[in-house]
Amino acid sequence: MTEDLAADPTQHPAYLEFARLVEQTIAPHAVRVDATEVPQSHLDALRDVGYFSWAVPTEHGGAFLPAAVRNAADDLLFGADPSTALALTQHTGPIGQILGSGSAAARDLLPELAAGKRIGGAGFAQIRSWPHQSSTRATKVPGGYRFEGTVRWLSGWGLVDTAWLGGVDEQHATYVFGIADLTRPGITAIPLDLAAVAGSRTVSLSLREYFVPDEYITEVTDVTEWNALDGFVHPNDRRRPATAPAKPALPQPGPIGLGRAALAGARAAHPEDPSLQRLSAELEHAARTPLPEPRWRARLDGLAVRATAAGLVAAGGAGLLGDNIAQVRARAALFLQVRGLAPRVRTARFAELAG
Repeated sequence: MTEDLAADPTQHPAYLEFARLVEQTIAPHAVRVDATEVPQSHLDALRDVGYFSWAVPTEHGGAFLPAAVRNAADDLLFGADPSTALALTQHTGPIGQILGSGSAAARDLLPELAAGKRIGGAGFAQIRSWPHQSSTRATKVPGGYRFEGTVRWLSGWGLVDTAWLGGVDEQHATYVFGIADLTRPGITAIPLDLAAVAGSRTVSLSLREYFVPDEYITEVTDVTEWNALDGFVHPNDRRRPATAPAKPALPQPGPIGLGRAALAGARAAHPEDPSLQRLSAELEHAARTPLPEPRWRARLDGLAVRATAAGLVAAGGAGLLGDNIAQVRARAALFLQVRGLAPRVRTARFAELAG
């Protein structure tokens, strides 16, 4: 592994400052945010503690932190406020694409991304449907690519302005990725009525003659080669290996944070219940025991569903009330089941559900 999972990233000074912010400023408003939308004040608070700089190397104006610290912070945010987590943790998407590219113009965006003057997001999941269904088309034109079609999911609309965009060049059977300025013409946003993480400002985007200059195209890759790794390697990993690794270094943020938060509440209400203690132990063991992807992802996401269901049971009927965080977390755990649903990830989830 490239990360020492035995070390405790939660003792890093940046994490401790972040945890205080989450406890005092973000967590108390999670239910309201889920019912409305992530406020600008949350983004401002995260900017103030340097959150947006953590994935950017210092030579590009960032305050780069170890991946384990960033991962732990994102998990904490998912447990405290799933909608804010979904809207803002994808900030690292365009950063990874830029760092993995050779584009000097794209790298010039990094200082503003590090300062939180630009906020990153991602809109590429739709490419997985091609050629079975239509996707966002990327057509080579003089000076760049023209993108047309629908980006099915983009979270953080109104906060995010710099997106990692994906499309399909059907003529050449390649996926085309670039950095999109969402303030430019050619984009129409359509709000989505989600049953989970509803405050995440998630929209679909309609693209019409949306132009991305060559200097902001970060990757053009063969469809077959990219699909061969999809689900084994998270697309945001700019150091994509030639073959999929047997085990990832760190889990995707989300399920561990949701599970821990839900079980902390349940155990506070029922401290002597041995089943809750066993479920907590199972979650912590799974978090520290990597499996080959996508099995690890499916295992942890399944545990998040069980842990948040336990949180509902612990709260009783009150857990289903609109002002109770238990139902917010339980619905967010269901969202994890459809996140990053590459074909092999779907198969792994079915296998986990079947036991």
